[in-house]
Amino acid sequence: MVLDEEAKATQEIAKVAGKITDAARETGGFIARYIGGSLEQGIGIFEDKLKYMRWERQVRLMQRADEFLRERGLEGPTRLVPMKIAIPLLQAASLEEDDDLQDIWARLLVNAADAGSGVEVKRAYISILEDFDPLEAKILQKI
Repeated sequence: MVLDEEAKATQEIAKVAGKITDAARETGGFIARYIGGSLEQGIGIFEDKLKYMRWERQVRLMQRADEFLRERGLEGPTRLVPMKIAIPLLQAASLEEDDDLQDIWARLLVNAADAGSGVEVKRAYISILEDFDPLEAKILQKI
């Protein structure tokens, strides 16, 4: 029974991966037709744009976290953030396109990195925040 469920789950993952691959190929092909280049060039342009957008968000996150640290009178983190918290937090924060939501991510990072914050950042906070939309973030800030 467990093996059947695992096999079904594996098949579903393969289907999703195939759909993602097909979508990337279609996007790359679309771009390639307009630039007169190869499929690889089209996919590369698309990937470069996504990487650049994420890099911009990472830079903003770093700047905001530094500002929030300075507001607390700190020059830098006063404790290390465990990797099981830091990695998912940084990944999710760098994907956030809304500035208000990204500021919440930056404050969460600063709380985790400030030994004097009195806050123990838990992994659940990351999962919850990932599900927030801008309106929910504004409500949270008002509370």
